[in-house]
Order: sequence, then structure tokens, then C-alpha cells
Amino acid sequence: MKNLISPETLAFFQQEPTPLKEIVDFLDSNSTITTASLCKATGIPPRKIHDFKYLNKKNTISKKNKTDVVPKSATKKQSRYSAVEKFSLIEKYITSSDEEKTKLLRSYGIYQSDIQNWRALAKEASLLALGKRKTRTDKKPEEQLKIEMLEGELRDQEKTTAKLSALLVLQKKTFDMLRRND
Repeated sequence: MKNLISPETLAFFQQEPTPLKEIVDFLDSNSTITTASLCKATGIPPRKIHDFKYLNKKNTISKKNKTDVVPKSATKKQSRYSAVEKFSLIEKYITSSDEEKTKLLRSYGIYQSDIQNWRALAKEASLLALGKRKTRTDKKPEEQLKIEMLEGELRDQEKTTAKLSALLVLQKKTFDMLRRND
């Protein structure tokens, strides 16, 4: 195994920080060397290389433009487009010249009326979204205002009850004093 990899390459792979991209490129270009055998020779944990490959693969997938629309005739899986794909097709159609518009419609198997319908729906949805008023965050909801009003009334009633209780106690004391004097 060590004979298949030059000592300089092994030394390069063993340096810190580990040059994972170069290792993966090396493994991809040399089909005779496996990840396990290279890891054994360099002392690098195989998990480190596999994780790097996985993350790198995931990043390249996420870097692709997700609004790229694949013609359904090419995939033959379904004949409908998602909302994102429709919007992307509308954008492409708007920015295309007349000749390109025709090619676009043919390649995606759609009609000009489809684009017109989708544009009308998009316009309607955007007007609806733009027409919605944002609720004020500093304004209290109706229920909260009613709760505060009822709490205020309760406080007023408690104050009145306390005053009436005090008056009743005074009345009893006055009545007792007048009785004693008689």
C-alpha cells in the first residue's frame, strides 16, 4: 500500500490541519487505493474523510440554483410544475425575446395561456399579500383591554366594600356607645 503512494504525498496528507479536499481528490483519481487503506497508512480516522465527502456533496447540491426548472418531458415523472417552478418559468418568459419565448414554451411543454394564467394568479396573490396591513404590536388586543377594564372595576368595588365595612364598624361602635349612655 505504501508503495502506491509516494512518501511526499503521505507526509502531505499527515500534516495539520488535515488537507481533506486533497485527500478526497486523490482517492477519486486513484481507484486502486481505498479510503480505509489510505486512512490506515496516514493515521487519519476514516469517519473524518466520509464526513467531509458527505458535507461537500450536500453543499454542492444546495449551491445549485433550486429555481432551475427541468422540463417535465425530460423527466417523464409528472406533468405538473410546483409553484416555485411556475414562478421561475414566468420570470424566464418575461426576460426572453420572442424567439426564446417560443423555444421556452416548446421545451417545457406549456402554452402561452398557461403563462398568462400563472402571471394573473401571481399578480393576484402578490396584491393580496401587499394589501394586508400589518397589525400594530403596541396596540393591545380587545380581550386584554376588557380584562384591564374589569380589573379596574374590581379594584373600585373592593375599595367601596372596604369603605362600607369601615362605616359599618363605626356604626356598631356608635350604637354600642349610645346604648351604654342610656
